[in-house]
Amino acid sequence: MAIACLAVVCVSPLRAEEFFPTRDENPLLRGFYRPPASDSRADAGAVLAATFSIMNTLESETRSTQQLLVDGESDTLRLSYEDSITHDWRYRVTVPVIRDSGGFLDSGIESWHGFFGFNRGARPYYPKNQIVYFYSGKSRVDMQESRTGIGDVSAETGWYAADSAARTISFWGGLEAPTGSKRRLTGDGAWDAAVWAHAARRWPAWRLAVELGLAQPFGDEVFAGSAHVTSAFMRVAATRDLGAAWSLRAQLDGQTRRVAGTDLRFLGPSAQFTVGVVHQLTHRWRLQAGFAEDAAVNTAPDITFFLGIHD
Repeated sequence: MAIACLAVVCVSPLRAEEFFPTRDENPLLRGFYRPPASDSRADAGAVLAATFSIMNTLESETRSTQQLLVDGESDTLRLSYEDSITHDWRYRVTVPVIRDSGGFLDSGIESWHGFFGFNRGARPYYPKNQIVYFYSGKSRVDMQESRTGIGDVSAETGWYAADSAARTISFWGGLEAPTGSKRRLTGDGAWDAAVWAHAARRWPAWRLAVELGLAQPFGDEVFAGSAHVTSAFMRVAATRDLGAAWSLRAQLDGQTRRVAGTDLRFLGPSAQFTVGVVHQLTHRWRLQAGFAEDAAVNTAPDITFFLGIHD
């Protein structure tokens, strides 16, 4: 996947203005539509983009008649192509490729927590580098083998109400097709839709941006229809230019209830905090790297590392 990501990067420039290309990689919920940040400028032209991320988590919960254990690691490569339709309109298509396995980060994460005195949670009580995605309650999910597959493909279009060097305001809508696999947890088995708004303000040394939206699955084969609910999502990011071609960025992603009728925190509202750096490599190219962590206890994967290149 890493080689494929670099190959795509070499043939076409990537673009991202205010946000990191990250999202909640919860294995049980990633099949439900959460559109990537739509922060290209209206005049960006054709853009072929790739994002590679590694997620590792261990979550164990039991509530009345429901039980959950998510222990594993996933590598995700997201490829997208976008272009202008007219001066004020753009479109984008995104294809994710996902591999789930036991991974290799368990020992390193546990050692990191032990060295700094952080709570290691349930990690000492489970085998290292195993994959178990299990849920029992409104339905049953049981995945214990490494698998690779294509996720749900999405297509979006956006209208730019304002776009200049100082600010951007745009409105977007998108659909996600059921091209993934319910059995592999790379899709929800149904069409999903989302609408959202993007706003950004730029100064010489600072950039601030926010996105607010609603997502609606039109079906749900993972949780027997319990995830067939409208949820709200938001992103807020601040970027500080440090000079010498370096920038520092912090981002907060959150969303409301995702599965109805459950008290399991890993299936409820989530918050994820991302921090990383952006480095200007050449006149056009930038490198961005960082990590995202669960900003509220047991609501998102423990950690996700990511790497991206854009113009």
